[in-house]
Amino acid sequence: MNKRLYRIVFNKARGMLMVVSELARGCAGTSPSPGIGRSLQRLVCRVGALSFALWLASGAVTIQAAGIVADASAPGKQQPTVISTANGTTQVNIQTPSAGGVSRNTYSQFDVGRDGVILNNSHKNTSTQIGGMVTANPWLAKGEAKVILNEVNRAPTPSQLNGYIEVAGQKADVVIASRPASPATAAAFINARARHR
Repeated sequence: MNKRLYRIVFNKARGMLMVVSELARGCAGTSPSPGIGRSLQRLVCRVGALSFALWLASGAVTIQAAGIVADASAPGKQQPTVISTANGTTQVNIQTPSAGGVSRNTYSQFDVGRDGVILNNSHKNTSTQIGGMVTANPWLAKGEAKVILNEVNRAPTPSQLNGYIEVAGQKADVVIASRPASPATAAAFINARARHR
């Protein structure tokens, strides 16, 4: 840093601004002068965002909420809706139950973290122990489920059940059928009778 000449640059590796010599080069070996280097860097960032959006649309990349992902290849009547409660807990709006009261929900991943998950079995707004107030499940206009069947297909690893699984609304049997089989190591159930396969 000759004669108190320096500049401030953003270090991507550290994620912060840093003071560097006026002779320092950019991340792609660009010169410190403005012009083509900065224009090229902006173009690379735009292409990166566009590429990510295309990967997301094609299914090459998925966004996950607490490790719970509905199986996009399952029939629409078997795909639950995964959202978050006001306090950030994962909420799964289960699908419409059959005439016998069985709600069949298919996932490509079903991992429950320490924050837990709420299986929403209520046709009206209701309060839960781990998620606070949850909104009504629009799929339950004809009534709540007696059995909530959660099928996990295509998961490369066994489901990790490491937190509370709470049923919001009417109490129900919860069945988790996973391939490969998953150990319920630290799972606990609230307002549910649990069965795990």
